[in-house]
Formats: sequence, C-alpha cells, structure tokens
Amino acid sequence: MFVAASSAISAHWKHHVKVNLSDFLEFIEMLNHSHSEENVCLLFNPEEDRIYKTESDFSKIRFLANSGKWFLVVDSGFSLCIIDVFNENRRIDLPPLEALLSSKYSLKRVRDKEFRWGLTSGSCLEMKTDNLRGLLWVDEKTEDFVVVWFFDPVGYLFFCKKGDTHYTFIPLYDDVPKLLSGFSDLVLRCYRLYIATTHRCVRVLDLSGHQGFEDVTGSNPKPMFSLRKYYASFSISTNFENRRSFRLYKKDPNADLNEYSPDLLEVDSVGDEALLLDLGIIVPANHTIGIKPNTIYFTRHDRARLRIPFDLDICVFNLATNTLKRFPQLAGLNLKDARWFLPFT
Repeated sequence: MFVAASSAISAHWKHHVKVNLSDFLEFIEMLNHSHSEENVCLLFNPEEDRIYKTESDFSKIRFLANSGKWFLVVDSGFSLCIIDVFNENRRIDLPPLEALLSSKYSLKRVRDKEFRWGLTSGSCLEMKTDNLRGLLWVDEKTEDFVVVWFFDPVGYLFFCKKGDTHYTFIPLYDDVPKLLSGFSDLVLRCYRLYIATTHRCVRVLDLSGHQGFEDVTGSNPKPMFSLRKYYASFSISTNFENRRSFRLYKKDPNADLNEYSPDLLEVDSVGDEALLLDLGIIVPANHTIGIKPNTIYFTRHDRARLRIPFDLDICVFNLATNTLKRFPQLAGLNLKDARWFLPFT
C-alpha cells in the first residue's frame, strides 16, 4: 500500500497536513505501496486529484488490513501491531504470533520471516510471514479492537481483542460441519466474523465473549447459491467479477426456505450506496466527501486468499453506466499494492 514519491510531494504533504488535517480527513482516500527502494507511504485523494506523502516512515512494515485510519501491520521484527496512519506515535502492540492459547497446537519462530506451525506432539508445517493475512476492526471512540489473522493456506484462523495477551484459534475443518468448513472470503464487522465457506455458506461467529467465540450461524445453514450454476469468484458481498464488469446477486426472497441451494436474483443497482469491496462493506453515498452512489470501489480480488493471477486495478465501477473509472495519474508509479479506505468508519 505504498507508491514512490518525489521530495516535492513530501514537502507539500508536511505543510498540508499541519494546516488542514481536519479538512483532509473528510475525503475518501487510498493508500498505496510500491516496489521502489524509497518505499514510502502516499495518500491519493481522487476528489482533489492530488497525492500526499505521510511524514511517518513506513518503509519496513507491511500493511495487512485497516479499519478507518487504523492499520494492522507486520513490523520489521515480524510482529503484529496496529498503527494510526496519520500519527506514528499512536501504536498498539499485539501479542507475539507465538502466543496461542492451545495445549494441542503451537507456533514457533524458527528464523526471520519463518514460523513452524503444528501439533505439540510432533508433525509441523513451515509458514512464512509473506503469507500472513489479517482483518481489523477498531471502535473509533473507545479504541476497542478485534484482530483476525492467519497464514495462507492453513486450517485455522486466530483472533485477539483489546486486553488479550494471547490469540484464540478458530478451526476451519476440525469438528466443523461440512457446509461450514473452509473459507473463500472473510469480513469482520465489530465483533462479528463472517466466513464465506468453500461450500458457499456464510458462517457467522461472535467474538465478543470473555473466552473463545460463539458460532451463531444457526442450526440449518443453506448455501448462498447452487454450486452447479455459479463458478465465478465468490465473496460475502456476493459479487462476480471479470476483467471489465461486475454482476451482483442477492438471495431470492420468494425462494423455498427448505430448498437446499436456492437461486439468486441478479440486481443492477445498489441504489444510493457504494460498495467498498476491499473492506467488504456498503456505505451511503455522500457527495460532500466524494463517495459516488451506485458504485463499486475496488483494487484487487485476493484480499483474503491468494488467487492467481494477481491483478491490481485501481478503479471505480459505475453500475448505472457499466463503466470503469481509472486514475491515469497513478500510472508509472510502480505500484505494489493499493487499498481504498475511509479515515472514519
């Protein structure tokens, strides 16, 4: 989530952020990441058509997820922490990755960037921090938070909340009903974790308890749609993407509740709202802060699980006109990654 920036941009950023920070935060912005040796953090504001550089040095960290202005990162010591992207002095250190609450499984650091995951009794699997993925939710007022992370691929998720000194693991296969096993996508909102399973169901977990988690999916989960009819990439926002357009579906409200795999209805609009695909959420359109109605903001399709090919395409897709808006001013910046985000949620 960085791009290379010139010293002139850097100087302008420092002046702007000191004078007009409160105004600047009222825009939808984007974070970028480049392969450049300079490896700096930039913010691009499409409404102003301008790029700004942060004063903080983020060259030795990797961004995993965000919630508003708070970002979940892997730091130079290969540990997780949460930082305020606008204020480097606001940082929340998280427990070491090895701090798992389990008598059966263990995670041990064997060298820089590498961990060994497995049964305490013997069998193990090597994991690299390059394959670390994560989700974050932060309450802007209380700064309560939830962090979910995992190595891709592996059969477990891990989470912690504010005040925890360890991570609790969430099995994806062991002792999990077949329809609710595995995952293809994840969304974290407040203390609810939504898991799109490999069998096209949505598993819902409540992470708010003092100990462990509670599965609140229900006793009779049904697939979101038939495996026989739909083969495109599936996410909890129920979108199907190709290189040029989106197709959106919703569950048929008139479908037989006893049907094993009900059909979906295709829709051509999200109305006066916008879908931020990177975050898996829908937000009200707001012309004042630059959020367009009936649009999809997206950058890539493999946030939760690594999918091939990796396609970074920073776009706004208009559902009414079936057109993509790209940003030519970002071309040539040697982008490694990018993410749409709102400084407030």
